[in-house]
Amino acid sequence: MNRRNIIFIVLILFGITGLFTYFQSLPSLLEKKPSLVTGKILTRPMEIDNFELIDQNNEVFNKKSLVGSWTVLFFGYTNCPDVCPTTIYKLAEIKNGIKEDLPSTSFNTVLVTLDPDRDSTERLDEYIGYFDETMLGVTGTYENIQSFTSSLSVFYQRINKDQGYDFNHTASIFVFDKDGSLFATMSPANTVGELEGDFFTILNNF
Repeated sequence: MNRRNIIFIVLILFGITGLFTYFQSLPSLLEKKPSLVTGKILTRPMEIDNFELIDQNNEVFNKKSLVGSWTVLFFGYTNCPDVCPTTIYKLAEIKNGIKEDLPSTSFNTVLVTLDPDRDSTERLDEYIGYFDETMLGVTGTYENIQSFTSSLSVFYQRINKDQGYDFNHTASIFVFDKDGSLFATMSPANTVGELEGDFFTILNNF
């Protein structure tokens, strides 16, 4: 066997080895999920326990209410001075963009109050209407709200003041998939454009 044939055989062996390595790694490449700028996609969607709340239309809002549509949920309260109205405004803008570019996509937004004493269904209906009339405002008993927040590891604490009270609370945006499982979390501190880009990443890939 001359030198040229030996080189040719070696090159073929290298090529076969390279192809084998590539196809071995291919499944992991295909399974890799897109990353988000504003948060993270859970490695596996998390099923949550059932809960029992009520929306501004006096309709029951529970685990079944999350099934069938992508749902974006935020915890806050109507007397919140900053992060809550800013986040709700951003979600309203994002929802309008999704309706325009992906009109067939079912995409719901929900505000769950941490302040049921002041946030009645009537108050929630009025407040939500300033931003997005299609958004749901949800309230309930202290016990039921506490149960729901605990299942999502949401922290909130009442801060008493001379003229009333506020809350320190987790400001994360929670994204639920069509099966009603927690799919991703995002930070409302990001811009509308960054958040909207991540929502399109999710809706176009899953």
